[in-house]
Amino acid sequence: MIRQPNNMAPSLNARRFGGLVALLTTVASGYFAVSGLVDPGGLVHGGDQAAARTYAAYLAARSIVLLGGMVWLLVVRAWRPLGLLLALNGVVQLADAVIGAAHHQVPQTIGPLVFAAALLLAARLLGVRAPLPGRLRPASR
Repeated sequence: MIRQPNNMAPSLNARRFGGLVALLTTVASGYFAVSGLVDPGGLVHGGDQAAARTYAAYLAARSIVLLGGMVWLLVVRAWRPLGLLLALNGVVQLADAVIGAAHHQVPQTIGPLVFAAALLLAARLLGVRAPLPGRLRPASR
């Protein structure tokens, strides 16, 4: 079995920042998922039609699973898998920012960009960094 030294674990500050970003993402994304189900017309023009309600339900189902997974990984303190999920959510936020920019919606561009930056930074901080060459020590037997 390969064992990793403790100095490869994320720092306490990285874990705190990652946890904060995960919680803020859960609250914000959860709010929009629930708002889309309850009142899709409040989020986008024409959202009160059946097609928009159906799409909002699909989006909410996916959000609940992903956000639930993020909270679970935070609770069990699985930092590397949490970092991966944060990175994936960061990429989704970047895509949301592109959509906002394409529709000339400043809040829907800036908001996702801010979240993407925080998510990707938290993912990087939680990721295990490979040690520099020459700093590897042979495992004791």
